[in-house]
Amino acid sequence: MGERKLVVGLGNILLKDEGVGVRCVEFLRERDLGSDVKIVDGATLGFDLLEEMKGFDRVVLVDAVDMGKEPGYIASFGAEELLKIAGGKKFSLHEFNLVDVIQLGKQLGYGLDKVRIVGIQPKEVSWGDRLSETIEKKLPELAGRVLSELKD
Repeated sequence: MGERKLVVGLGNILLKDEGVGVRCVEFLRERDLGSDVKIVDGATLGFDLLEEMKGFDRVVLVDAVDMGKEPGYIASFGAEELLKIAGGKKFSLHEFNLVDVIQLGKQLGYGLDKVRIVGIQPKEVSWGDRLSETIEKKLPELAGRVLSELKD
């Protein structure tokens, strides 16, 4: 059996682009990624995310991330890089702070070297259950970035 891989889509689908991680894993579920890939709608898992990641060789988290870039900008980085970039500020847009989850995982000895974050700069984070047109158009590219992270 090959590497066990996990893709987790994070976000709140009731806040437009904030739900892009969940929408991305819904998009990926329509493709055959193989039996070694588990896809999870993480919604707002919070600290339960650490438990979900146990037992996987590679983990990709997909999320709306405020990077101060143009809406639709996509970036990927490792967990350690996230901690450096964030510098103590709240990085993702949920009630829970992805940085805090990663820091706790590090303190508890989770293998964070296996974790990659694929983030997209949101355009609209307000009430609504649909992605903005800008982010909707970027969904295939975002999914492609997730797939490349699974292969690298």
